[in-house]
Amino acid sequence: MDVLTIAGTVKGQVELPDSVFGVEGNPGLVWESVRSHQANQRQGTACTKTRTEVSGTGKKPYRQKHTGMARHGSRRSPIFRKGGIVFGPRPRDYRVELPRKIRRQALLQALSARRAEGAVRVVEDFEPAAPKTREVFGILRTLGLEGSVLLLVGTVSPVMKRASRNIAGLTVMPARQVNAYEVLNHGQVVFTESGLGSLLQMVGGS
Repeated sequence: MDVLTIAGTVKGQVELPDSVFGVEGNPGLVWESVRSHQANQRQGTACTKTRTEVSGTGKKPYRQKHTGMARHGSRRSPIFRKGGIVFGPRPRDYRVELPRKIRRQALLQALSARRAEGAVRVVEDFEPAAPKTREVFGILRTLGLEGSVLLLVGTVSPVMKRASRNIAGLTVMPARQVNAYEVLNHGQVVFTESGLGSLLQMVGGS
């Protein structure tokens, strides 16, 4: 595959190993990985109050008999307005843990799918001279990158982080932290040379 400069010219060639970018798909593993990632992003802090927690009097609202209405002993009953909530959400942990091998295999399948679509590119390492959005935006425009782009680098410097955070559709992250969800959630995957090296080192590609 061609390695492009930030000016859009071909700098050289790099081999994308089939052990990383040519893996046959298993939709079940990818689904499990995406499900795990999305579940792990949930805070699990949603909370409603039961009848023991809502504010209200504990006095019996009216006498037991001869009212023509159902018997009640509290205004905090769930059937009353401002009463407690029955079976409402409570704080909980939504995490879904997956074995490392499954997460890695799902990532390789996602990368292979993007490569088969022609949506994987490799560019030279670059660093904005200043934390200016227009610099990174200009590089993307020169390379013809539009829409949702996942830029995988070796390390994300503070300058790169500030220069890229206001560009809609662009996500910059270290290649060693990428997962199947991020790959599938972006239309194009762009590696810098150092980012590709980090990824191959992590997954053991040659």
